[in-house]
Amino acid sequence: MRLRQEIAQLAKAAAIGTMMVRAGIVGANFAIMMGLAYALGLEAFGTLVLWWSVALVAGTAFSLGGPLILLRGMTDGRGVHFEGIVRFAVIYPAALAALAYGPLSWMWPALPWPKLIAVALGVNLLSCLASVLRGLGSVLWSMVLRDIGPQLALGAALLVTVGNVQSGLSITALTMGLVACAAMLWVTLPPREADDAAWSKDVGSLWGASVLGVGVAQADLIVGGLFLPPEVFGLYAVLRRLANLIALPVTVATWVSAAPISAAFGAGDMLALQRASAAGNRIAILSGGAIFAVTILGLALAPLAFGPAHLHFGQGVLALLALGGFVQVWFASGFTVATLCGFARYAALARLAMVGLYLVAAFAFGSALTAVANAAIYVGATSIGSVALWWALRRCVAVDTSAGSLLRGRVARWKIS
Repeated sequence: MRLRQEIAQLAKAAAIGTMMVRAGIVGANFAIMMGLAYALGLEAFGTLVLWWSVALVAGTAFSLGGPLILLRGMTDGRGVHFEGIVRFAVIYPAALAALAYGPLSWMWPALPWPKLIAVALGVNLLSCLASVLRGLGSVLWSMVLRDIGPQLALGAALLVTVGNVQSGLSITALTMGLVACAAMLWVTLPPREADDAAWSKDVGSLWGASVLGVGVAQADLIVGGLFLPPEVFGLYAVLRRLANLIALPVTVATWVSAAPISAAFGAGDMLALQRASAAGNRIAILSGGAIFAVTILGLALAPLAFGPAHLHFGQGVLALLALGGFVQVWFASGFTVATLCGFARYAALARLAMVGLYLVAAFAFGSALTAVANAAIYVGATSIGSVALWWALRRCVAVDTSAGSLLRGRVARWKIS
């Protein structure tokens, strides 16, 4: 009986229900991308990954930080007007995209910018609506809308167009628009007072943190697509997605702990904030640590998975990317606390350091960049940024956002004066 209770408590601490949904989403996304890699071939799949990564970065750049602003406004007690949702989900991104189209087409004329911009706007729209649903208490549906909606649309579109990537991107954008319309009909907000000025005053920092966050997530894929041979880059993209499974619990931790973190800070209760941060870390480290251990043990089976031509770098790349995933797990609550508690500037600076360090080192290699070097540079840069953000939050607001907070018997008790 006692063992059963301990297992139940462990499952609850790891948010096992949400984790299973998240695992299903990631598994579906992984299956979609692996299916596309098989159907398109590694070279064409590498092109798709590069274009998709560019669209994701563009979508966040056009967002003006809308998803984070809406999430914070929905959870910190200040409220959100429906007009604010429309502005950040539709009007501002569309206006910024229209202004950016000319310069982007001039700087990179080889890219299909009309299609990429349409996809970017669709991804941002789904992210904004997912934030609203999260604020209304729907963790699972908001996760489904934001994290599996775009990938499902992409997979279905390329199935319909029989692998024509450009046409597939157009249909993907249209599909996301239709899904967003359905979600908009679902979302209803009760009339209430809202302070738009208060929750949008640091829009610049939130926007910067959001753009740089997607930049960090896609940097090694975009640069790798420029310098690595197409077949090598295609395999690197596959290994990257496999290593991303280690950081799967970080997203669950963020979705589960975001509302308590925002509410605690809004109430000025730093003890509750530390506890909410620790709860997010607990979710991440219990599951993420287990996935990391399985991945490391699984490296012994690499000769069965990689051909002779790829074995020499496949194991090294996967080991490095797995280590980077574990670092994300260890510092799981850092960016959540920073972006939802008025310290978005720290998050933006940390991510700027990540992108800057990575780009400087990667372009120093240039055409001599290898897959292993790309992974090592990327993991090193992202780890430095994560540690820097942890240190800044620990020093300035006395909140430990690392899994190390779980090792102490209790947290410090203090409140905002």
